[in-house]
Parts: sequence; structure tokens; C-alpha cells
Amino acid sequence: MTNMKILKKSKQKPALGDIFSFQILEGKFHWGRVVSLTANVGGFNDCVLIYIYATETEDGLTVPSSLTVDNLLLAPIATNELPWKKGYFQLVDNQELTSEDLLTVHCFYDVLFKKHFDDKGNQLDKVYEPCGVNGLDSYRTIDDKVSEAIGLELAPD
Repeated sequence: MTNMKILKKSKQKPALGDIFSFQILEGKFHWGRVVSLTANVGGFNDCVLIYIYATETEDGLTVPSSLTVDNLLLAPIATNELPWKKGYFQLVDNQELTSEDLLTVHCFYDVLFKKHFDDKGNQLDKVYEPCGVNGLDSYRTIDDKVSEAIGLELAPD
């Protein structure tokens, strides 16, 4: 079970620059963007690296202008194609990424080794915020992270 609603299942693979919406609360949409298709996070290659923004709208089909790195709800997340295939993430638009759309460094903390890594698997000499978890997130753990960030009770297991 998830708090996220199924919107529209897709066989189309995520593409660089894809902007997607998803819904947790009735009548409220959250937004995300695909920023890499080749991330190496937590030992997993070719991960889909996404940003989830703090922006919340009543319309899930009109891209808001507030999708900026200054408005992230969560640290960058590495995932696979399942959130799209299962219908949780709905493709809305594709816009070319510019340097302004991206964090300077994608940082991930490895709890086992107690070290920080970038999205290419290279060890970093310091932490760069926002710093995510050095591992692959499923649609279920993304649901938990967003739910927690907006103060919603987690979906039952």
C-alpha cells in the first residue's frame, strides 16, 4: 500500500528533463523531475535520479514555475522505472535541463561506510547539502519520504 494514488500507467521510459506530477492527498499534486538516467548510487548503475519539489498544486497537468533547486522537498533520489510503470508518476512535460536546474553536486551518504559519494559513485571529501541516502529508492520508499516530509502518516506495510 502507498499514500500515492495511481494516476496513469506508462510503458514509456523516463527521459532526461521529464517533469512529472504525482498525487498523495486528494486534490493536491506534487512535482518531480528526472535529472539523470546514468546515476551510480549505492552500487546500482544507470539509476534514474530525480528531484522532488516542495511545490504543491491543485492541477497535475500544468507545470508550475517553482520547480527550482531552491525549492526541493527532499534530497535527490535514485530510483528505477517502476514509479512510472505502476502509474504513480505521471509524465507532464519534458524541458531541457540547464545548469540552473541542477544542484552543483549530488551527494549521498552511505550509512554502512559512513562516507559521502556523488552520483557517479566517487567518494566526496565533504558533505554537500541536500544530501540523500546512498541507495536505490522504490516507489514505496519515495512514498514514505514524501509523506513524512509533508507530515502525513505513513501508509501501512
